[in-house]
Amino acid sequence: MSSRDKIMFKPAVTPNQNWVKELDQRHMDSAFSIFKAQQNDKRVVTLCKPFVVFSKNSYSSPVTLPLGLAYLGAVLEKAGYKTEIIDATGEKPVKIRRSEDDKYNLQGLNSEEILKKMNPETFIFGISLMFSQEWLPHRLLIEKIKKKYPKITIVAGGEHSSAIPEYVLRDCPSIDYVIKGEGEFSMLEFSYNLFNGKNVKNIPGICFIDSENQFVDNGLSRRIEHIDKIPRPAWHLLKPENYFSDFFTLGLAMGRNMPILATRGCPFQCTFCSSPNMWTTRYVMRDPEEIVDEIEWLIKEYKADSFEFFDLTAIIKKSWILEFCNVIKKRKLKDITWQLPVGTRTESLDEEVLQAIYDTGCHFVCYAPESGSQKSLDIIKKRVKIDRLIKSIRTSVKIGHTAKLNFIIGFPHETLTDCFKTIFFAMYCAFRLGVSDILFSVFAPYPGSELFEKLKKEQKVKINDIYFEKLHAQFDLTKPDSYCENVSGRMLMFLRFLGFSLSYLIIYISRPQRIFKLLKNMFRNKFFAENMLEQRLYEFYLRFKLKRKQKTLS
Repeated sequence: MSSRDKIMFKPAVTPNQNWVKELDQRHMDSAFSIFKAQQNDKRVVTLCKPFVVFSKNSYSSPVTLPLGLAYLGAVLEKAGYKTEIIDATGEKPVKIRRSEDDKYNLQGLNSEEILKKMNPETFIFGISLMFSQEWLPHRLLIEKIKKKYPKITIVAGGEHSSAIPEYVLRDCPSIDYVIKGEGEFSMLEFSYNLFNGKNVKNIPGICFIDSENQFVDNGLSRRIEHIDKIPRPAWHLLKPENYFSDFFTLGLAMGRNMPILATRGCPFQCTFCSSPNMWTTRYVMRDPEEIVDEIEWLIKEYKADSFEFFDLTAIIKKSWILEFCNVIKKRKLKDITWQLPVGTRTESLDEEVLQAIYDTGCHFVCYAPESGSQKSLDIIKKRVKIDRLIKSIRTSVKIGHTAKLNFIIGFPHETLTDCFKTIFFAMYCAFRLGVSDILFSVFAPYPGSELFEKLKKEQKVKINDIYFEKLHAQFDLTKPDSYCENVSGRMLMFLRFLGFSLSYLIIYISRPQRIFKLLKNMFRNKFFAENMLEQRLYEFYLRFKLKRKQKTLS
């Protein structure tokens, strides 16, 4: 065991209980009783999802319900803590504005509006920092909160905080603590200790800067073994109905969309992904019966009819997904749709599985091959075989799925030939296999990933404001940045545009009925996207109209 592992799994001593590195049902039940809030305590734990930040030239910026905060709020509420959630992006009317430096569009409540919503009794303020490209405007928000409420304790969670906790703490001293990893029970123990004047500095998952200006890292939070036993997301603390619109979705807008999490973690170790740092490689699947119970609950409570699975890797075990589909059939849930908008793998997506998920309402599948070069796939540890991928895609389209492919060009090792292989493979999939949608991204080293650490060690990445600005290239075709040794940023920008143009030209020209459907949808009172390009173009159109309207009113 490495020295890092020893730190990561060092148990914290808590009242009447010595913790283990994984929380099974018995330990979770104990946690709710051990860390229970005192009755009549009026102090509040306020959780916040800040406004969305996207480049002013962004062609897409999905906005979704904050599932992580809803789980966190549910755990705190079950233990008796007065909990409130400020969801800056879930307020109506939808607001979009330009940042003061004219670099970004910001969607949601501004800093002053968030401050007005804060309960004066807030004792702990927990903020979700998910995407590193949003850090700079969110940092300003946190500083304003601390300035107005200097006595509150600010704790940050989410993937951005988990990936680079020391940088986050030093770059924004207004943040008192960071919680790394799967944070529900670390946050619960932290809240209990802080409310009761006890030591919080030995809790697994907690990071902070001590009195001697030294960074202290207690490793990742404990992984939760029985995630079915966590309380269901506390949607009553938010306004889910405000997300039932045509541009609050990660996938295709198909109705009253609600997010679902069927699994946690990912067993793979792709070098460009921060998942191993956030979740380790422990992969935990929920009981299919419990998932369908939650779906039925969402139908009853929120009249939801569409469900987006936010899993990192939703389908790995064939028997599990077939059992899930059988439960849906057994419950006779015929008037629902569900989607897999996050890139999944092909290991278990054979004809039997693809037919089963289609028959139960899943008609949109997103594959994430990342590259059309087998050499690149092997180097980035993406365990995908192109021949098996082709077979799965062909079968999914034949059955009737809307199939989307995600690609990345410009990995550090890649040559121009590797990039062209990816583009040609995408064109092949569009023409011969009939995929409906293709996304090209330019590689950017994401904090916490293996490639990020490698490039940082080689001094090819320096974490500063410029680095965070460059991360916006994901949804911005105008940013000519490159971390590739053999291909320049401007060439990658051209190749990306070329890949998009040729792929979508083939998608529509090779199947003219799609053009007819697009024109038909454009003149409908209710727009319905056939693929993600149409969905994102429609979102772009709606946001453009909204910004013009707001500019006119101001």
